[in-house]
Amino acid sequence: MRQLISRPGKLGTDDGGQELRDLYAHQSAGFSFVRLNMFARLCYTGTLKSVIQVVQSGDHPPLDGTETPFKFGYATLVIAGAQRLQVTPPGSGLHAETLRFLLARGCPPDVEDICQYTALHHATMNHLSRPDLARILLEKNSKVDHLNIYGSSPIMGALMAGHTGAVDVLMEFGADLTIPDADGTTAERIFVSCGPQVTAVVTKWLRHRTGMQAPMDAKKCDYCGKVDDVKLKICAACHSVRYCSTACQRSHWKTHKYTCKPFSSSNTVTVKPFYSEHGNLMPTAEVTRGLLGMQVKKPLAKHQRASEQPTSYPKSIVIKVQVPYDPNPSVAHILPLSRAPLLVYTKKRDFVCHVTHEDNATGYDHIAEVVRSKGVGGAKAYFAAELKSADELVVKVSELLAEQPF
Repeated sequence: MRQLISRPGKLGTDDGGQELRDLYAHQSAGFSFVRLNMFARLCYTGTLKSVIQVVQSGDHPPLDGTETPFKFGYATLVIAGAQRLQVTPPGSGLHAETLRFLLARGCPPDVEDICQYTALHHATMNHLSRPDLARILLEKNSKVDHLNIYGSSPIMGALMAGHTGAVDVLMEFGADLTIPDADGTTAERIFVSCGPQVTAVVTKWLRHRTGMQAPMDAKKCDYCGKVDDVKLKICAACHSVRYCSTACQRSHWKTHKYTCKPFSSSNTVTVKPFYSEHGNLMPTAEVTRGLLGMQVKKPLAKHQRASEQPTSYPKSIVIKVQVPYDPNPSVAHILPLSRAPLLVYTKKRDFVCHVTHEDNATGYDHIAEVVRSKGVGGAKAYFAAELKSADELVVKVSELLAEQPF
């Protein structure tokens, strides 16, 4: 590890970066906090009262110092304890309070370990991410774009792990998606492939930064802004605005009536769903994480079915449409784009179907063109739709909805 770490510059995957990652993960897996000195152990266990007493007495190591051969700073030790300890003795487990106290007493938030990870990296980069502690660090001026030895900022690890809470807080504090790591990879390029939940969070903040808005940008009442667990009712005309009550809908109408665009023949296409009897769907991002050895949740059985017909009609729904993958879109002017079926489904997977070009040539082409030209990465997009019957789906193609977490 020391030989790899001593190399100048940032380490790319093929320049020792992957080897160092593997060694770091293997060696740190055997970390035992009982071998720490007393003060470091108190930080790790979040024993706030004792930490305060030691700091006030002055009988403690320098707060900008490090512990163990990994050179963990004290903020990092607090994060590690919060992530790993399942049960703590009375008076301990107060990691958020301990972190706030240490930072207030001059503990730097961005002490680098041997691989130049900071506490913020550790708080956001794996399946044990702690967005609440990341927020405390950022509020105390932790550098949101601090680069580790691989040239990666915290947002890269959060994206790869698929932890929306960590991604959300990093984006809130201005994470830069355009910084290339040692391999030339940017967060801007990979976030679309990190799963729909991650994509929805990132695009929400990208719109926020530019002052743009999109229909259904958040699950809330579009009049009063209520976001609690309330059942929202959709505008029966445009299917793009939601309300928590009839009173809110009536109050909002004086404003909404100028932008409400009902379903009509000019802004919709009608297609015939095809229900396949074979095949399973697998979330690509989760499969990739599993292959990389990351901890993933087993997908629900209903999220793997290739078709599902609702039991009642008509239904106002929000659908996700995925176009077939085109391996080389740059030659689309020479070769026709794939006409494999479009995949269509709802968040609850109570409606899953395909739309074939054979049955819906005009509608297929229209929807595919909108997705490829305006959708996320040219691969997927979300629409308001109405399922009239098992064989009639009306899609509002004039307006894309905000990216949804499915």
